[in-house]
Amino acid sequence: MKDSEHSVQPMPEVTGSFHYQELIESRLGQPIAAELVEAEAHRQATSPGAKLSAARNALGLSVEQVSAQLKMAPRQIHAIEKDDYISLPEPAIIRGFLRTYAKLLKLDSVAIIDLFTDDFNRKKLAGDLGRGKNRHSIAKTSNTNSNAPSYTLALLLCLAAAAALAYFNLLH
Repeated sequence: MKDSEHSVQPMPEVTGSFHYQELIESRLGQPIAAELVEAEAHRQATSPGAKLSAARNALGLSVEQVSAQLKMAPRQIHAIEKDDYISLPEPAIIRGFLRTYAKLLKLDSVAIIDLFTDDFNRKKLAGDLGRGKNRHSIAKTSNTNSNAPSYTLALLLCLAAAAALAYFNLLH
C-alpha cells in the first residue's frame, strides 16, 4: 500500500466557535444541538431577562454601569437578566425594577412587564417558585390565635391580683 492511502489529511486551522461548529457538522453530516439553539431562541423571545440582557449588551453597557445608573445591586441586575425571581423581592417590586431597567435601555416597558407576568405565572404554575427561600409563593404565616398575647397578659394580671389579695389577707 502506498503512503498516500494511509496518510491522514491535515486538519485545517480552526479559529472561532462558528468554525468549530461548521467543522463538526460537516463531519457528522447533521446540525449539532439544533434543539438547544431553538430552545435558546424561544427563551430569548419570551424571557424579559434575556431581552434586557441583549439590549444592554447591544448598547455596550456593563452590569456595573447599569446597576450604578439604576441604584441597584449588581446581583439584582444578574437575577433580573437570568429571570431568577426567587432572588428578588415580591413581584410588585420586580415590576418596578423591570420598568426602570427597560426605560434605561429605551425598550417598551409594558411589553417587558407583560413578558415577566407570563413567565412568572408559568413558573409559579410549574412549581419552580415553590422551593427554597421563595417569598412569593409561600403565604405569610400567622398565629392560629391572634389574641394569644392578650390572653396571656390577662391571665398573668389575674394571677398577680390573686397573689396580692392572698398576701394582704394573710397580713390582716
